[in-house]
Amino acid sequence: MEPIPLYETRAMRAVTGPGPRPGGTELTRRALAVCGFSAGAMVLDAGCGPGATLTLLDREYGLRATGLDPSPRLLDECRASGVEAALISGRAEDLPLADETADGVFCECVLSLIVEPEAALREFARVLKPGGRLVISDLYARNQGVVFAPTRRPGTCCLEGVREREAILASVSSAGFDVIAWEDHSPLLKQLAARLVFEHGSLSAFWETLGGGRETERLARRTRPGYYLLLARKGTQE
Repeated sequence: MEPIPLYETRAMRAVTGPGPRPGGTELTRRALAVCGFSAGAMVLDAGCGPGATLTLLDREYGLRATGLDPSPRLLDECRASGVEAALISGRAEDLPLADETADGVFCECVLSLIVEPEAALREFARVLKPGGRLVISDLYARNQGVVFAPTRRPGTCCLEGVREREAILASVSSAGFDVIAWEDHSPLLKQLAARLVFEHGSLSAFWETLGGGRETERLARRTRPGYYLLLARKGTQE
């Protein structure tokens, strides 16, 4: 049986609700304020999950949003919640979209779940128009010397794909993006950890409810994860 991704588990969703990431949509709003998309701009939410960001993009900001996710269960949840944005099944590494059709791409707590993040970044660059914006929020390793070693179990736990800040920036730049901003928002991760402790008694107890608790704790100690927001612009020249 395939492992259930962390963000789909009842243990996590009981704490986060429909926005299964640190801070919910707080960093989404922060990114939207900086990017300044025009009403009707076409934006892709890569790894849309249950649709919290899609609802924000569509209903509050008047953007032409499309949600993509490989999980039929999460896409069904989007539909059941009344999300009006277009929904498509697919993976970030192989986007079913034409070249240069999007004004923005959101990738929130998804890049670390992808076995081949460089392939996803190249796809984001392909579908974005020149000057289009890329928004990434995710975990990163604050400890130095962490080597990215994909487990070939995509989508299980963000910690399995965590990388150092410099490695993430290098990958984004190599894909054809100019980095606009890198912001550390690790306090949001601490807030989520505190809520999980309140709900389950301890982080160890939380991880044990999911199985593999000791291994996850070892990953956390080795990487000392932080949480970041990255904003980038697709270069206007190839």
